[in-house]
Amino acid sequence: MTDLFFCNVCDQSVPVARLEAGDAIRHGGRVICPTCCDAVAMATKVESGKSKGGSMVIPLLLGLIACVGVVFVYLQMDRIRTDMTEQVNDAKLDLHRSLTSASEEQNDGLASLDARIGSMQQTLQVGFSEGIENTAAVDMRVREVAGQVDRLEGLADGQATMQQTIRTIQAQLQIQEDGLREARTGQQFLRDGMADLERKIVVATAAAPTEEGGFSSEVQGLVDQLKDDDPLRRVAAIEKLSKFEDPALIPFVEGLLEDSYEMNRFYAANTLGNWEAMASVPALIATLGDDFAFVRKEANAALVKITKEDMGYDSKAGEKDRDKAASKWSDWWKANGQ
Repeated sequence: MTDLFFCNVCDQSVPVARLEAGDAIRHGGRVICPTCCDAVAMATKVESGKSKGGSMVIPLLLGLIACVGVVFVYLQMDRIRTDMTEQVNDAKLDLHRSLTSASEEQNDGLASLDARIGSMQQTLQVGFSEGIENTAAVDMRVREVAGQVDRLEGLADGQATMQQTIRTIQAQLQIQEDGLREARTGQQFLRDGMADLERKIVVATAAAPTEEGGFSSEVQGLVDQLKDDDPLRRVAAIEKLSKFEDPALIPFVEGLLEDSYEMNRFYAANTLGNWEAMASVPALIATLGDDFAFVRKEANAALVKITKEDMGYDSKAGEKDRDKAASKWSDWWKANGQ
């Protein structure tokens, strides 16, 4: 950037070329233009001529003092102008730097924007291509569906007839379902009656009791089998004995409530409940503390069936809650066992 200079006397701009040619004078921060240089030179010549005549010394001295004052004033103004010029130059330099930085940032932003625009254009192009393909596929599918609809239009009447037929069939099925429910209820009653009749027939047709043991040979064999070392043979024996509803068998069945095999304990509780063996209530209350939940559940079910009472026992509840319900059973037995 070209520096600007101003004359300290007349405040006119002084080109650098005039300073370099010697037409203008620069001393430090002070500059005198060519015109003022000529004026100072002419004043110097006049002053030299008057000093030779001897009559103009005092006026010349006063003129020089005035010139010095004027020069001093201009020098002060030049200093102020120089400071302002430097400030202006600094401000211009800062502005130039700011403009340069802003231009660089703008260029970077434009480059980033161009990159994003390019990426978006590529994405849009891909999406546009996929959209065209999807549109073609959808159009083909629409044509296929339209063809199917055309074929189905002729079946509208048949569909209405079919719907009416379906409604009729549904009504018939509902009637049949009602009949089946009634039949199931009758079958349940029939099964219960048959089971009771079968138990009575088994008891009635059992072999006559022997004088020695009080049981028939068949029953006595099953009683002996309850002591077999094989737990599965004991299970088979208790299943068969459950059909003989004989109070004399209660002590033998009750003994299985302490069997080592949990299934025998389960069948013993079940059999005592079916026989409604009131004398076995204490043993069943003790079985409520069994290690297996399904055995505890069956023992409680037997107690409910025998006593027609319910103490709210839950076989899967915590030990404390189970003990509380078992205590209720014990209290009931103490009050009603006699």
